[in-house]
Amino acid sequence: MTVRCFEKKDSLQVAKLFRNIVSNLEYYNDLAKEHEIDRYSEKKIIEKINDDPLSIIVAESGNEIIGICFNRFDDYTIWLEWILTNENYRKKGISRRLVNFLEQTAIERNCHKIWCDCRTSNSISKSFLKSVGFEFIATIENHWYKQDFILLQKKIDV
Repeated sequence: MTVRCFEKKDSLQVAKLFRNIVSNLEYYNDLAKEHEIDRYSEKKIIEKINDDPLSIIVAESGNEIIGICFNRFDDYTIWLEWILTNENYRKKGISRRLVNFLEQTAIERNCHKIWCDCRTSNSISKSFLKSVGFEFIATIENHWYKQDFILLQKKIDV
């Protein structure tokens, strides 16, 4: 398994994996799923990577994309937008490796923090984020897509 920056040849696989995972998430309402799947379509992924070559990180096994980390540079912080792993490869340390790679890109970008949100009801994601060093910042009720979220951050030594 390799973790690396996205290449344009990955766009179809990445969009398909994202769509397959997000469409089945129990944590998000239909409005959230529809909007997020559109936001990470094949076309919009290409636009995203053209704006910031470090904004998509992938994990691959052979020629198959098995994990994705979408992020964006945000005023010398990194916003971790999504981290997803193919269900057949979960519990193998892939998400942890994606976060470690993201930290390295954050250091290259001279960023002091990675931050993200998580649905308040997503205990698996909250546990994972805590295990890789994220700390709770705040709870935001009735927010994005009229759902409850928590904000988390991980400080980085630069």
